[in-house]
Amino acid sequence: MYSLRSIQARQKSKKTMGNAVIVGVVGTIMAIGTGVVLFTTGAITLGGVPYSVLMKVWQNPTARAALLSGEETKLHDLMGDLGIEYEIKEYYRGRIKDPVKLDQHIHQILFDRTGYVGEAYTVKGRTLVLKDPTKLEQLRNCPNC
Repeated sequence: MYSLRSIQARQKSKKTMGNAVIVGVVGTIMAIGTGVVLFTTGAITLGGVPYSVLMKVWQNPTARAALLSGEETKLHDLMGDLGIEYEIKEYYRGRIKDPVKLDQHIHQILFDRTGYVGEAYTVKGRTLVLKDPTKLEQLRNCPNC
């Protein structure tokens, strides 16, 4: 029938496979846990949007409904009321020093995720550009805008 060596080899193979599955499961759990911790502490974002902003929108029933139903105008108004734009700017302010680039980056994130277009911007293709180029100096001279 089977030799002692072939039986031992099969048992060793099963142990090795079992160990590989355990290592894979533990590794996956650790990777997911690390991602959750990095996201909730603000070290990484979801589509450029910090966790604190996502939670602020999600915990507001009106904002959540507007987001899920795609009501861009209503969401736009709520974002202003909730201070979403300002909060995202605060998150990126240390990373993007130029106020014009910061403003454009934030508005591009909001447009990409929600369809939100700020008052000073217009859409060209899938990119936001300033309607009035003279606003560049106004943005540069307003560091907290």
